[in-house]
Amino acid sequence: MSDTQSRASSEASAGNSNDRHGIDREELKQEASETKDELRDAARQQAESLLDRQKSAAADQAERVSTVLHKMADEFDKQEQPYFSGCVNELAKRSDAFSQTLRERDLSSLMEQTRYYSRQHPAVFFGGAVAAGFMLSRFLRSSSQGDTSRYNQGDSPRY
Repeated sequence: MSDTQSRASSEASAGNSNDRHGIDREELKQEASETKDELRDAARQQAESLLDRQKSAAADQAERVSTVLHKMADEFDKQEQPYFSGCVNELAKRSDAFSQTLRERDLSSLMEQTRYYSRQHPAVFFGGAVAAGFMLSRFLRSSSQGDTSRYNQGDSPRY
């Protein structure tokens, strides 16, 4: 074989090798893209499932608050306190409505409603967010203090 023929033969095989690597790269890119999409979808489904459970728990808690408020309003009625009874009844109705909204709407419509409300009433929304943050921090602090007091009494922490 001549020098020119062997060079042409080696260039042709190098070209085929590059073509194979190019195809392999494209296949790998496609597979990586598909895997990324599958992982993103799985993460989204898990997040939505978790949020649905949290939404259901919040609706249950709102129903409990409503029950307590209705009982409180009844007690005010028994004590002939119509003003306080009316105020508490109004709170109970709003808690009932909130619970029903949580149960009936999906996450995306709740988020849209929250965005709309925050644009229409930014001061109220911000105040509610601050109040919710304050209540959450108090809850977390009291929970951690309960764990610390058990640990200080000689109980071993539960993990």
